[in-house]
Amino acid sequence: MADLFDSSNDPLAALTQDTSGQRAQMAQYSIMQAATYMQNNQNDQAIAAFKKALAMDPQSTTAYTYIGKIYQSQGKNAEAIKAFKEVARIQSNPYVSDSSSNATSLIDAHVNLGNAYLQDKQYTLSEKEFKAAAKLDPTNPLPDYTLGLQYANTDRLAEAETQFLKVKKISPRDGNVYYALGMLFNKQGRYDDAVDNLQKALTLKKNFPAAHYELGVAYDGLGRTDDAKDQLGILQSSTDSGAYTYYQNLKTLLSKPGMISLETKNSGGFSQFLGPNVPLWMLDPTLLTKPQSGRTFSVKISFNTDMNVSSVTNIQNWTISRANSADGGYYNNTMPVTAKEAALPTNPEMVAYNSLTGEATLTFRLNQNATGDAVIDQSHIVFKFSGKDAMGRDMDHTADEVDGYSATPF
Repeated sequence: MADLFDSSNDPLAALTQDTSGQRAQMAQYSIMQAATYMQNNQNDQAIAAFKKALAMDPQSTTAYTYIGKIYQSQGKNAEAIKAFKEVARIQSNPYVSDSSSNATSLIDAHVNLGNAYLQDKQYTLSEKEFKAAAKLDPTNPLPDYTLGLQYANTDRLAEAETQFLKVKKISPRDGNVYYALGMLFNKQGRYDDAVDNLQKALTLKKNFPAAHYELGVAYDGLGRTDDAKDQLGILQSSTDSGAYTYYQNLKTLLSKPGMISLETKNSGGFSQFLGPNVPLWMLDPTLLTKPQSGRTFSVKISFNTDMNVSSVTNIQNWTISRANSADGGYYNNTMPVTAKEAALPTNPEMVAYNSLTGEATLTFRLNQNATGDAVIDQSHIVFKFSGKDAMGRDMDHTADEVDGYSATPF
């Protein structure tokens, strides 16, 4: 006699299995429809199709995951978080977990939820999710790497380095982790370390615009302008769709404000062309002949870009000194400075800026000595600016000083 309790002989059980199979097929069909909508950038229709799939199969982590990713791409962070929470809930329960071949793993569920929290700037919750994912599989580099990026972007730089070094041990042949370390070291001003790691990243991963950009930043930080421009050229010629933005950013960084020229035509007697041992009284035979007499002079310095008015007119951002370099020459042509040498002010007395012409006019005072026989080397007096331009950029350190000796700023 057949077992009355054998489910294989139970018509109701068989009907339930058939219905379950049909619902699974309908859910899969809706997911395929949603995929087509996504390919055509019809995201609202795709979400509707994924929700139909969930009506047929409420445990479909695939549907929830893609709904979350679409919402995330639309900036709908709350909706994305809700969807990714469902994936984590389902995969955390062994009794209802999705075991289909394309199911989202619990690790990925935590990472996706962490990314959604991160995009919503809920940093404590995103950190919690990344740590949960890392705990589930310490050999998976993604959670630690993503947490490292969060730390780097929220100025927790020491913790970011710890994370990236952990990932480096797990995946020593992954170019991304060397890129991340290079990016981090640039933030810390450790440009030599950045160069080493970014060069390593580019040997492991070809066609890597982000790494070329960061390498350009590192070279610029080291003053290796030509090497930085080489990286700019690589980005300019790259066929990668993302390279153009990095090219523009690096171009802006390298196109720093700089001086163009020094002019003393209307200075009141000061001349950038006269060299050592010129008697100070020759600058003004009327006012500078008497001991301890003095008067003001002015020079004009032009810039290659619009300058920040408050910065360029701040006299503390300017210094006046005697030349002492190969670029600017050497005061008195390297001959010793004697007691007769006219004293120089450290800063100008006033700076005016003409935003139409891009010229700064510096007014400074020179005084005769106690014996009335001071001398001066006007061609080797250096004017240096350490402020910012209108875009808030620091000066190009190869063009933030100028004197009469040099044909170009240095």
